[in-house]
Amino acid sequence: MDAYAFNLEEYIAFARLAGTDTEGVEVKAAAGGLPKNIVETLSAFANTSGGILVLGLAESQGFTPVEGFDARSVADGLAQACSQKMMPPIRASIDIVPFEGAPVVVAIVPETVPYEKPCYVKARTVYEGSFVRMGDGDRRLSPYEVDRIMEGAHCPQFDCAVVPEADMEEFDSELLSLFLIFQRQESSRAFKDMSDDEILEATKVAARDEAGTLRPTLAGLMALARYPQRHYPRAYVSFARYPGTSKADVTLEGIRFMDSKNLTGPIPLMISEAMNCVRRNMKRVSKMEGAFRVEEWEYPETAVREAIANALLHRDYSPEGLRSQVQVNMYDDRIEIMSPGGLCGEMTVERLGELGASFSRNAVLSRVLESTSYLAGFAEQGKVVENKGTGYFQMCASLQKAGHPAPVARDYISVFVVDLYKKGAAADVRWESSSPLPRLESPLQRAMRKAEQHYPERIVRTVTDFAGESGEAVTIHVVESGSVEFDIVSFMDEADEPVKSSQLIESLGRSKATISRALNRLIEKGVVQRLGGRKGPGIMYRLTRNAL
Repeated sequence: MDAYAFNLEEYIAFARLAGTDTEGVEVKAAAGGLPKNIVETLSAFANTSGGILVLGLAESQGFTPVEGFDARSVADGLAQACSQKMMPPIRASIDIVPFEGAPVVVAIVPETVPYEKPCYVKARTVYEGSFVRMGDGDRRLSPYEVDRIMEGAHCPQFDCAVVPEADMEEFDSELLSLFLIFQRQESSRAFKDMSDDEILEATKVAARDEAGTLRPTLAGLMALARYPQRHYPRAYVSFARYPGTSKADVTLEGIRFMDSKNLTGPIPLMISEAMNCVRRNMKRVSKMEGAFRVEEWEYPETAVREAIANALLHRDYSPEGLRSQVQVNMYDDRIEIMSPGGLCGEMTVERLGELGASFSRNAVLSRVLESTSYLAGFAEQGKVVENKGTGYFQMCASLQKAGHPAPVARDYISVFVVDLYKKGAAADVRWESSSPLPRLESPLQRAMRKAEQHYPERIVRTVTDFAGESGEAVTIHVVESGSVEFDIVSFMDEADEPVKSSQLIESLGRSKATISRALNRLIEKGVVQRLGGRKGPGIMYRLTRNAL
């Protein structure tokens, strides 16, 4: 994160209105020097989405400068804490900036790369010194969460483990037969001389135990067995339709659930039954297409199916993770899908839906489900998953095409949540104009969006609307007249080629810091594109489309 992307004056103005700091920004007085618990906040930011430390302002006194604050000593101490007290070391950007006539320390703490997490306090153990950011505070990670993070760095292999008590008779004969037929068709040369058992071993649907007996693996059991819950009682899907917008809501008659059901069986059956539950609890909406009236579901079926399939495919199948089930919770304004276990490997919330970006917590199960078909009589048809890294992308594309808000994804290490909203709900969740992917906000971006509501004359505004019946999202970026951003956009609009920041500084008579902050805001909003990397003399900038 670029330090110039954070505007201290605007943020503090917002914090004074809100009366508190936020999830992505921690403000501390540090009157007596660097606080001892600063290492916990460093760990929390590094393990979440990064964040910003502001030292030298007293929150209890309205975020005013602390008298006698030793900025240089605190900055040096913070740099030492980042490099020597944290594992892995944190490469923070630390600066001393003026604020209302006094020096303040501002530190940009980057998120630790996934394969090096968790970032913890070196003087404590990884289980005692790992924290995560929750709200505006720091929470110690549980041992389960620490294990999942470390395990997720390389993606686990619980799905290919032999299930000791299971036997081959537990497979559903029809599901297994279609799986084997598909394998022989797709890999005719490799499997032409193999027996059924040899193919099942090769695809890791089954494996030999220590005694040499062929038994189902967890992946084979979950995908192709008649009742895998015999061995994993919590490996099911719970469906619930709530009467309001939260689990706490009840009807006037005191009813907590308008519909609920526990769905068991192999994954293809659970997906099919979950879709039946969703259809039973959503309305059909009519709309005109030319001279014809067309009916469509309240939620796009493709989006719901992909979300449920992904939850079952990528859930945590460790012994600890199997203590919880996948949840499909339906509210008045959204469908919430909760899956045990967070993201793993190098996948982050920001990369979800990125074409070509895929993660397989359960690589064997992914390959098995790719070759598994829904049976005749199931509500769904075709293969269970595509496994081509496009599942989340397809979900987003179907929602956008139907005119729905973008899905909201949240990664809590121990659980992953996706919310699919109705049309007209979640007004703050918008689509970018150039892609069917949701704009997922970091904690800093959320804080800046709130500040934008109070100070629109100083920040670029983004207006998104849906174009008629096509459901296509059109985003227009509006630059306020008289602002630095307006001057930059006007200058670039008249230029025949990309410009350097030095040209803007000289032509507009603004400081380097002011131009850099404005450029970063324009880039963040998609109005300006940076060319030539992130640093160096060769960087140039140009306008993107839809800038006014």
